[in-house]
Amino acid sequence: MPDIYHSIYQKLEKMGIFEVRNYAVWERPPYIPLCIDRLSPDTYALSQNPVIEGEMVADPDMEVRVDHSLRIAEPLSYQDRAGSRKVYTAPGKVDLKTRNDLCVFLDRWLDDLMNQGFIRNQ
Repeated sequence: MPDIYHSIYQKLEKMGIFEVRNYAVWERPPYIPLCIDRLSPDTYALSQNPVIEGEMVADPDMEVRVDHSLRIAEPLSYQDRAGSRKVYTAPGKVDLKTRNDLCVFLDRWLDDLMNQGFIRNQ
């Protein structure tokens, strides 16, 4: 059984996230579109931007770093209308509770997205 870092990578790969070269918006009505932004060769931002009280908000918005050679991925940050969390709070400092929480959230969110049809080549 793969660990959560491998599981996240496999889901991102299955969805086709790694095929995005710059920026893409995937629409699967009636669901909120998924925005994918390739920030660097190994970092992606994933977000959904619902309109709440007349204002578009990133909820959720996550940055994810991938290591293609190891086939793993980990969340770096999370943001929603309630606030934000970072895994790496300073150089060399890791907030393990945040990393664990965000890994569980990201793994479940990717499951939900796939169940909603957010798979590029389906």
